[in-house]
Amino acid sequence: MTQEEKRITAEYTLMSDEALLDILRQKAAELGRLPIKDDVACAFYFKQRFGPWPRILEQAGLKPVSEKHLHRKEKYRKKHTEMRKRSAENRKKCREERIATECLLQTTR
Repeated sequence: MTQEEKRITAEYTLMSDEALLDILRQKAAELGRLPIKDDVACAFYFKQRFGPWPRILEQAGLKPVSEKHLHRKEKYRKKHTEMRKRSAENRKKCREERIATECLLQTTR
């Protein structure tokens, strides 16, 4: 990392999310198009802070949220909701089996 990149990254660290996204909005206005990573100083810092470049542009309001991304996100949410539900059911079942086993052991003593 160059001294200039270190200086810029230090500045970015002190900025709010909205201020950083404003940098992208200003760059888009200056270019007259969506900025690519090479257009923005220390784009890696944006990635660290906000995630993948398409999501960064979406958060900045420069491009609409991808339907594919929304679909994937919803699919992930459903899958993990089902997994949590099954896990809770399995814990309940194990608890009931353990209680039944303990009761059985107590009655046979």
